Amino acid sequence: MKRLAILVTMTLLLTSCSLSKQEKTARKTIDGTWSLTKVTYDSSGTFNAKLFDDTTASCFEGSQWFFRSNNSTGSYNIINANCPTGERYIRWSANEIGKDTGNYDFTMKFTDEKKNDVQKNTGYRMTLNYLDDNSMKLVQTVNFEGKPFKINLNFTRITQ
Repeated sequence: MKRLAILVTMTLLLTSCSLSKQEKTARKTIDGTWSLTKVTYDSSGTFNAKLFDDTTASCFEGSQWFFRSNNSTGSYNIINANCPTGERYIRWSANEIGKDTGNYDFTMKFTDEKKNDVQKNTGYRMTLNYLDDNSMKLVQTVNFEGKPFKINLNFTRITQ
C-alpha cells in the first residue's frame, strides 16, 4: 500500500510538471535565432525605456537572440557599437495562461555562461502576444507615472 501511494504521488508530480501540447508547440516555434527588429510603445510620445535593467530600447534594436527549447536557455547579444555590447545569458519559459487559450506568459532570468542564476530574486515577465514561424511579439507591461505602460518587442526569425 505504501508503494502504491508513493507511485501515485510520483505520477501526479510528473504529470503536473509536464508541458501541454500547445506549450510544446510554442516552445518548438520559439527555438532558434531571432533579431529584435523594433521596440514600440502603446502610448504616444517619444520614449527610450531601459529594458531588463540592462540598456536602452534603442540599443536593443538589432540585437540577436537565441532560444534553446530543450533546456530553456539562451542568450541575447547587443551589437550596436554605441551601446554596451556583448552577450547576455538567459533562462526562459513560455507557459500557457489558462487551458487552450493560446496566450502565454514569457519569463526570463539572467544566468552566467554555466547557466547559474546571477540575480537570485529578479526575473522579467512578459506576454507572448504573437508567434508564428517567422515573427514573434513580446509585450512587457511596466508602471510609468502610476499607470500601466506597454513596451512591444518585435522579433523576426533569423534561423531555426
